Amino acid sequence: MIAKWENLTRDEIAAIDKSTAIVLLPTAATEQHGAHLPVGTDSIILSTLIDKFIETETFDDGTLIFAPQLCIGKSNEHMGFAGTLTFGTQTYYSMLHDIAGAIAKSGFKKLVLFNSHGGNFDMLNMISRDLRIDFGMEVFVFDWWFTTFWNKGLEGLKESGKYGVFHACELETSLMLHARPETVHMELAVDEDPVECLRDNDFVTVFGPYNVGWKTSDVTKSGVIGAPTYATAEKGKKLFEYAVKELKDIISAFAKTNY
Repeated sequence: MIAKWENLTRDEIAAIDKSTAIVLLPTAATEQHGAHLPVGTDSIILSTLIDKFIETETFDDGTLIFAPQLCIGKSNEHMGFAGTLTFGTQTYYSMLHDIAGAIAKSGFKKLVLFNSHGGNFDMLNMISRDLRIDFGMEVFVFDWWFTTFWNKGLEGLKESGKYGVFHACELETSLMLHARPETVHMELAVDEDPVECLRDNDFVTVFGPYNVGWKTSDVTKSGVIGAPTYATAEKGKKLFEYAVKELKDIISAFAKTNY
């Protein structure tokens, strides 16, 4: 069975075989995405992927439950641009800890922190170990910004350069042109690489390998890091199709990883 937590009754949740069940907690954001994309971009993309996954896939290794999505995350790097909502570090940690604890009290033993916003990544990695220790759960972190998740899907589609996919970029704009085209204003899209000092060296860039503590206005004037002018709805459709299949393989690996 694949289902959304909020659509199940109390007794249906109680009856799930917890030994083979996985709960996925979707974490997203509400933050500026340049002038051309809505502030809900991360949340819209993640919820669209979940809906497509539920509509098209089956899961033979147990039960998958998608918990209610958290549409606000840790986005303080985008403050100063209108429309950004954020939790502080301590608040976000406490909220994630409380929700995971409630999931554990319902008897679930395996949790995936299912993330679509880069600013949440460090928090999720840190708290995953605390959740393991505090609740005895097996905890996995899924993230598509600081992993290779999109690499295969972008092969043959990506037309922009090295920094073309990062924020409000060719990738996100393509996904939004497929998912919610009425919210995208392509006439306002601009391409912008990160500031030179975080781009043109071998060590300190927005991709690493060594990082700096930056806020978005340090890196970009427009709020865009990437090349949204290369985006198309056709690319977005293909990327969603790829993401559904890739997600199923990843979840299957989580199901088989027991520690």
